[in-house]
Amino acid sequence: MQSIKRIVKQVLIVVVGVFTSLSLCLGIGLLLLQPSKPKITDKTVLHVVLHGKVVEHAPNTLIQFLTGREREQVIDLLVLREAIKRAQEDKHIRGIYLEVDALKAGWASLETIRNALLSFQKTGKFIVAYGEHYSQKTYYLASLADEVVLHPGGIFDFRGLSHTVFFYKTLLSKLEVSPEIFRVGKYKSAVEPFTRQEMSQASKRQNSELLHAIYDHFLNTIATARGLKKAALQAMADALLVVMPRDAHQANLVSQVGHSDTAEALIKIKLGLPEEASVNYISFGKYASFRKNVPSSKNNIAVLIAEGDIVDGMGTPGTVSAKSFAASLNTIRKDTSIKAVVLRINSPGGSALAADVLWRELILTKAQKPVVASMSDIAASGGYYLAAACNRILAHPTTITGSIGIFGLFFDVHALLSNKMGITTDVVKTGSSADLFENLGRPFSTYEREIIQKIINEGYRTFLERVAAGRGTNKAVLERVAAGRIWTGQLAKEKGLVDELGGLEEAIQVAAKLAGIEDVYTVSYWPKPPALSVQVRSEWETHARDETVLRMLQRSCPAFQHVQTLANMTGIQARLPYLVEVE
Repeated sequence: MQSIKRIVKQVLIVVVGVFTSLSLCLGIGLLLLQPSKPKITDKTVLHVVLHGKVVEHAPNTLIQFLTGREREQVIDLLVLREAIKRAQEDKHIRGIYLEVDALKAGWASLETIRNALLSFQKTGKFIVAYGEHYSQKTYYLASLADEVVLHPGGIFDFRGLSHTVFFYKTLLSKLEVSPEIFRVGKYKSAVEPFTRQEMSQASKRQNSELLHAIYDHFLNTIATARGLKKAALQAMADALLVVMPRDAHQANLVSQVGHSDTAEALIKIKLGLPEEASVNYISFGKYASFRKNVPSSKNNIAVLIAEGDIVDGMGTPGTVSAKSFAASLNTIRKDTSIKAVVLRINSPGGSALAADVLWRELILTKAQKPVVASMSDIAASGGYYLAAACNRILAHPTTITGSIGIFGLFFDVHALLSNKMGITTDVVKTGSSADLFENLGRPFSTYEREIIQKIINEGYRTFLERVAAGRGTNKAVLERVAAGRIWTGQLAKEKGLVDELGGLEEAIQVAAKLAGIEDVYTVSYWPKPPALSVQVRSEWETHARDETVLRMLQRSCPAFQHVQTLANMTGIQARLPYLVEVE
């Protein structure tokens, strides 16, 4: 017995020793792998490279943490905004070198970046912009710069805005597939691509009004920045008068035509450096990663980010999942140090059931602490459903919001199966509708369609009641701006769907005021990063998925993206019409 005890004791000692050694090695490794802090002189320039997709927040991956490499192809809006804000107050940062490339972003995200750059510029610091090409979105940002440089071989894209919708009715007819449509609201046009060959008049009207509202904001902003007339800019775009670099220079849209060294020469002049000197640049990612001394406070404001489709259950990364999001709200409610919540929404909506689950969680949270909605690029349908539960709603002028309505979409494929593929079905059942949704070999009966439409109608009634209660109005008044119609943030404010215009910073200030903690508070961002083991697995799976042909199709084919979104839908949907992208 004594010998067994000695053996067990020795095994335990070995296990503990190995575990301790591994932990120590890992800790030392992490310390060694951390990037050294670059030297910041009194003439440092913040280098902001805008290339890739802008997202609300993308916590650093494990690989980045270990290697110190910055994320490629993804621009973290929170990190960028924080870096510019800190640089604005940093006496060592004298200016910003804004280098633009291919950029995928919504108009509200662009405005967030632009407002941060404007605040930086108002302190008397300079901004020099350079691009090999300028798209309308990248020029929207670059137009405020003190110097705007365009490569001699580049293109200046200035042609107005458009919104294209793909329609699949003819394709479905050839396949003998019949869509089964259930919806409420004449503007709830998400199902139109499967039933029509063009936009309905109602859909075209709302899309046109949305497009022109964003375009007016775009033209007015650039006209102010460049000291030009709005009408002159519109004439340039209508006739494609500005395409080549020399055209842009003659029109005073860019200050110089030159290469990247031209832009650097301008920076040296502004810094008072000789031509042979080197400019000390620091990237915004590395600059934002340096720890900032924040005054300690027992008061905290939680910024909870709701980005992506609203889905049932646990969902996947990049979605607003009912269970994980509800868990975050539950934790926030119980945390006594959190005095207020800002819900940052960038979502076209999704599952009506999931939206209602999260609406309830927000109501429970609001009963204990103020909750303020901050709308980003899109906060529509299910996204607006969430906002309606909050104390206050803020939006950018170009936010796409509203779309108060729901729909159900199914496909009758019995003709495809029998006529095209030679597949038939047979079934035994206990009732006439026992095989509803399961037997693909038959269409819905008239009675079944009536039942499904009844469910849709009830969902819409609930949606209206939720919004009416949140906005302090009645359903009759609300229905005038509902019916699935979408609005810009500016128009939504005029219609009473939004309280005020502003970005995330303004929403945080409103939350602090409602909580009575305006003097000193800290800000935390949710959801929190996953556990290490979960993160490692998630990153590996994401990397593997990114290498597939499926990923290539997602990136290159808008129609494929639309079909894949439909394939992922379950249940009744409170979702934005189409994939609304204004380019």
